Amino acid sequence: MTDHNYELRFFEDSIYFREGQSISLEPAIRLLYVLKGSITVNGKAIKQGQGILEEEKFELQIADDVTEFVRWELVPSGAAHTDILSLFKDSETSYGQSLNKRTDFIHLAGHETGLRLDTVTFPPGTRAYRHIHASCGIRYIIKGSLEINTEEGLDLMEQGHAWFEAVDSPVLAIAHDEIETQFVRMMVLPVDYHGKLTITYVDPADDDKPREQINNRLLDEIVQLN
Repeated sequence: MTDHNYELRFFEDSIYFREGQSISLEPAIRLLYVLKGSITVNGKAIKQGQGILEEEKFELQIADDVTEFVRWELVPSGAAHTDILSLFKDSETSYGQSLNKRTDFIHLAGHETGLRLDTVTFPPGTRAYRHIHASCGIRYIIKGSLEINTEEGLDLMEQGHAWFEAVDSPVLAIAHDEIETQFVRMMVLPVDYHGKLTITYVDPADDDKPREQINNRLLDEIVQLN
């Protein structure tokens, strides 16, 4: 079985195209989720709250004046990085901000892997009981906040924060007491979990407790590794 060392890169982008220009990114395993506005990716219209997975060339065209989105790139370790802003043909008519908020290193075995994009919404004061996932990935807070309790300690994740969860890493998540909390996540998972839940509760007694958070699965695909 072939082993692969990969980087999972996460970006937060805010792009302004005054004249409907387009830019192209080199082929990569890439997911995108629109936070605000709308965008066209390889001729497909993606609106706020929607996502897309592409493995080939990635041509972006902004449908609204300003579009905000986040994107994940799964690339071989050491792969070249292209600054999306450097692709603008005319800084007078196009500008924006692109932040590489995280890069995490993961090891994958075999010639394919599963990828999943979903959102999780917590009503005020609710929690995800201590659990593990048979997947790794990067989460991003869209609104609200989450108290993340792990074996390494406690972190408060607020709007705009991103964090990585490793495979089988125990976590307890507690939402803000007064406002709704939502995050979007991209998970890298074994192909055997395609279409299946990856979560296991650390305490079996939590299996029967009510789940108040709402999961919206946007993409669940299997991709080939280079």
